[in-house]
Amino acid sequence: MRSGIADAPQKLSSNAGVLYLDFDNCLHSSDAYVTAVGIAPSDPSASFFEFAAVLENLLAPYPELQIVLSTSWVEAIGFEAALNSLPLASLRARVIGSTFNPEEASVAAWRSTPRGQQVRRHVKRYGIKKWLALDDMREGFEGVEGHLVHCQPGVGLGDKEVQKLFAERLAAMFGTAGLLSESRTSAASADGGRT
Repeated sequence: MRSGIADAPQKLSSNAGVLYLDFDNCLHSSDAYVTAVGIAPSDPSASFFEFAAVLENLLAPYPELQIVLSTSWVEAIGFEAALNSLPLASLRARVIGSTFNPEEASVAAWRSTPRGQQVRRHVKRYGIKKWLALDDMREGFEGVEGHLVHCQPGVGLGDKEVQKLFAERLAAMFGTAGLLSESRTSAASADGGRT
């Protein structure tokens, strides 16, 4: 059983590409809050994970990209429950840990630390070289804004401009060179090397 960050050292490679993933206002267009029966959207008309398929499609060209959950859902309901909340098996399979570690930080200290700082600590701790964060919070990402794909509250990954920016940042960070060289090699083979 995965326990979140404790498993990250065995599964997380400093050379691997990592996406730090927030849920609220990113994979759906609302915030969420904890109730006696679980997590509920702050907007009753919102559907949780309405943009999960958008994320799946954007990540498809990068099969080696791993996900670290940076969402507050991990602190609220635990790593396994947050992981299992993701509706698509392809996304769950990419998840290798979370930024929240209850053994390293008190909940009060964690809640008072800006998300960007939480992500940056994880990046530093594991020596991550290639990373992006999908988040609706900017605080703590000062100086590394090129690593942040910022989603607007109430819109999330449903924003076509954010999707375009995300696709561009994925290509810039994790490269399309392999894809381009493969397609060029295929094209050259198909036309006898005349391209």
